[in-house]
Amino acid sequence: MLSSRIERIRDRIRTTTPTICLDRARIATEFYKTPSVEPYVRRRAELFMKVMKTREIYIEEDSLLAGSIASRTHAVPVFPEMMNWLPEAVETFDTRQFDPFQYMPGEKDELREIAETWKGHTFGDYTDALLTEEEHELVDIGIFTRGIQQCSTMCHAPDYENLVKRGYRYYINQCKAQIAKLDDDMTIENTDQRMKWEAMITSMEAVIVMAHRYADLAEELAKACSDAEQKKMYETIAENCRMVPENPPETFLQAAQLVLFTHDAIMIENMGYIHALGRFDQYMYEFYKKDLEQGVSEQEIGDIIHEFKLRIEEMWYLRDEFESGAYPGCALYIQMTLGGQKADGTDACNDLTRLILHGMEDLQTKEPPVSFRYHDNVDEETFRLAINVALTGGSHPAFFNDNNSIPALINIGFTLEQARNWCLLGCTEPIVPGLSDYQSMLGFFNTIKVFEITLYGGKDPVTGKQIGPETGNARDFTSIEQLKEAYLTQQAYFIKRFVGKFNRMVSAHAYTMPTLLASAFTQGCIEKGKLLQDKGADYRWDAMATTGLGNIADSFTAIEECVFNKKYLTMSELMDALECDFKDKEDIRQVLIQRAPKYGNDIEQADKYAQFVIENADAEIKKYKDGRGGKFISVCATQSYNVQLGKNITATPDGRHGFTPLSDNASPMIGCDTCGPTAVVKSLDSINQEASQAGMLLNQRFDPQIVKGEKGIDIVETVLKAHFQMKGSHMQINVVDNETLRDAQVHPENYRNMLVRVAGYSAFFVDLEKNIQENIIERTIQTGL
Repeated sequence: MLSSRIERIRDRIRTTTPTICLDRARIATEFYKTPSVEPYVRRRAELFMKVMKTREIYIEEDSLLAGSIASRTHAVPVFPEMMNWLPEAVETFDTRQFDPFQYMPGEKDELREIAETWKGHTFGDYTDALLTEEEHELVDIGIFTRGIQQCSTMCHAPDYENLVKRGYRYYINQCKAQIAKLDDDMTIENTDQRMKWEAMITSMEAVIVMAHRYADLAEELAKACSDAEQKKMYETIAENCRMVPENPPETFLQAAQLVLFTHDAIMIENMGYIHALGRFDQYMYEFYKKDLEQGVSEQEIGDIIHEFKLRIEEMWYLRDEFESGAYPGCALYIQMTLGGQKADGTDACNDLTRLILHGMEDLQTKEPPVSFRYHDNVDEETFRLAINVALTGGSHPAFFNDNNSIPALINIGFTLEQARNWCLLGCTEPIVPGLSDYQSMLGFFNTIKVFEITLYGGKDPVTGKQIGPETGNARDFTSIEQLKEAYLTQQAYFIKRFVGKFNRMVSAHAYTMPTLLASAFTQGCIEKGKLLQDKGADYRWDAMATTGLGNIADSFTAIEECVFNKKYLTMSELMDALECDFKDKEDIRQVLIQRAPKYGNDIEQADKYAQFVIENADAEIKKYKDGRGGKFISVCATQSYNVQLGKNITATPDGRHGFTPLSDNASPMIGCDTCGPTAVVKSLDSINQEASQAGMLLNQRFDPQIVKGEKGIDIVETVLKAHFQMKGSHMQINVVDNETLRDAQVHPENYRNMLVRVAGYSAFFVDLEKNIQENIIERTIQTGL
């Protein structure tokens, strides 16, 4: 049961209108007005110090944790040096359909002026200029998305396991010791190292400065406070902010404060958002035990966890209108990972794991997304508790498979012991915290758009432009093999351009937007005097996200079955129907839908094409190295891009109408999985899981009446174990009926706290754009095994 203090914090956050905070935008704009020939790394460190010294800070009543990324509750900072889309967006932030933000009086005019100051000189302008005309066209047409073109290289999990044992001063001293080793006779190489060590020191000192400012503020508030209980809370904050993050924490609350400060700072530094909290139940466990020994109750520790999660939930990230539609509900992917194994292979579930899960029965937050790691020797009681929370709460936790993720990380180069320490990043991607430089924002590769272009001989039917190689007129194809060969030719052509685009972007980041704080807390960077962006970490890799799996698998199957096997229609008749979006040809559309097997029903004829697409895309991307000398792998995920990317695609042979949503993530197309969840996972698991090392995101929706009580837990446990024993990587669950969702559309005020799983994240249903709501409602409801 929630304490009244946590209820007040929750209600304040969830009833506060999201606003735009101009603090950082003002500081950055003023800072860059001063001429300087200092190296870019030093300039970024100095800007960060100025932000931390001068940004407005606040502490709300009822708080035991200090820290925020903005100057008030539920506000979003602006990074004008990054965003070349800002001048146009200023006019619509407060009126747009997706994730609107309101202005404080007079600030819209001020932001308009700031945006004009930066116009033509942002990082986005720089990266735009790096793209070829063809690459711009391919993005606009929908072959692939922009990825990291206008945001920080992110996807980071700090080394919290060691950070909570050491505090920042340890890492500052490590940098200073490295500088002391340098010869007086400076070279280009060690000058570069010195510059980066000094920049990391400045960044860490900046966070300590900010913490001390919070301590000063808390002391002032305590002096002015007449309420004894509130006064004590301010004094506690002051004491903790003097202690951390500079020094090692001594209590659970101080450790949580260190993690929160670090996470705030990484987001403030460089417009990033996919930063994971790692294995929270592992690195916080010793503080949990110590607190209990010293008389702190589980209720008090539970309250700290609740407040910590609410502080994460109130964070926002400013996207342009298109991206806001693709990530509705302001997804940040600040993953918290529970369970799994220890380095020696024994089960890692503990009392803190269970306390966090029980706490989720009382309070569900959209951020951080919580994930649970399954393995063959998992503690059965904790596993079933996690399932029950997912069924009765708000779509958390999602479930992940050690039997899949650990081998995937070993294939990247990690040792077995390192790989067992993996955590979730992004939607489904496993990384090893504190050791990894991973980039999940390579971008989305739209396989069904490539398939569409294949049907038109390399021409985009929407714009009429020839954008791919000429691979023949599909009307003349006489076998499915011809179509497959043409598709692979188009795929290879576009993946090569996809890689070229990304490598220019990731190289641009190394010289313009380094992530200093994240580098300091990743092993290898301090040791080498290198940042993440210039190969500081030993393990570097990226994942290409393949989209539209259900549509392309079903389209291949429909052509094979309906055209070449059963000859219900010819290729010319099919193309005629696609070109008119099945107008007056509903009979052909129904043949394609009803007479061809569908992916997601454990039917080999359809599933083999999902295998074909995923395995060939993965093999093609692995032919390349990234701009940092890292590996490329693949992930099957769309987020909510299935709705946005579908707007660029005409009718497809699976019977889908033009410009409508695609299948989501690795899930079957909506309504096509008719044989139950076990059949779905068998279809998914027929794909070689090593061909999607960063995971295959599977959404499953269950009828609330079917999964009630212990019997419901039994059903879901059976499905999960079947999936994971076949080396499946992931499953996430929604349990809500259509009647409830429809009522929430009509009466949103009654469902303010109802969470649903969108993709690799959860969102409040009433915050979602109408098309996304409809996409969730239309997902198949599983009513049994």
